[in-house]
Amino acid sequence: MTVPAERRLEEQAQPFRALYQHWERTHWQVGALDFTRDAESFAALDPETRRGFVWMFAHRFHAEFEVATLLAPFLAAAPTHDVRLLLATQVADEYRHLQCVLRIYEEVFGVEGGIDAVKALADRNRDQVASTLYDALEAWILRLRDDPSVAAFDRAVFAYHLVAEGVVARTAQGFAGDRYAALGDFPGLAEGQRLVARDEARHIGIGVTYLRGRMETAPEEARAAVADGLDEFARLSAEGLELGRAGLQDVLEGGYGVDADTFYAEAMRLLQLRLRSIGYVD
Repeated sequence: MTVPAERRLEEQAQPFRALYQHWERTHWQVGALDFTRDAESFAALDPETRRGFVWMFAHRFHAEFEVATLLAPFLAAAPTHDVRLLLATQVADEYRHLQCVLRIYEEVFGVEGGIDAVKALADRNRDQVASTLYDALEAWILRLRDDPSVAAFDRAVFAYHLVAEGVVARTAQGFAGDRYAALGDFPGLAEGQRLVARDEARHIGIGVTYLRGRMETAPEEARAAVADGLDEFARLSAEGLELGRAGLQDVLEGGYGVDADTFYAEAMRLLQLRLRSIGYVD
């Protein structure tokens, strides 16, 4: 069976040059997206469903805002020119994604006042599970400022590219896409998500390619870095599952259309997929 191109990017190591060339071939314009019909569909939803939609997009805003601002330490600590070049292209992607989310808040949700107003609304919809994950990711990445070693870089790539983008964000995107289709006609959101997902498949591929290479050239160091990250993620995901069961079931159902256990199960499935992709497990 032929594996789709995006899955190949996420699941199979690629030459760094191929990942860069993919970026050159797949540029897209945020301004070309049309959210007219999406705004009409959003306005037609009942107030409770609209609140769930906005809560779900708070995750999207914070994900793009946080990751866009966390890439600078990666650039400084990148061990080779090829890796630094790919990370520079990823910075451009992440800010484009952030701009896309800002357009959605303005044109679909009707939020005026630019990024400050959007951030204020998103902050009001930020739940404890999301805050815990973002705080942990920030701590892992910012260690690179004081420790730009290859070992620290390995840990940061695993946390950022494999877990944050490859597991948490991918899980949320999958359920969000299903939600658009279930709630009405959202062609702009669907197309924007398709384009963002294509970019992020390459981002995951950057992490897969880098860590797969490290597994081959420095297996002990790479395995130690991944093991550290897995221990931390296991703790955070267990805490998140309990928090979700205890206090977020209603908002999860209203936003993503699933309960905490379903969200957790999909995240664990993707985690195993990422671990196989880098050669950590068979």
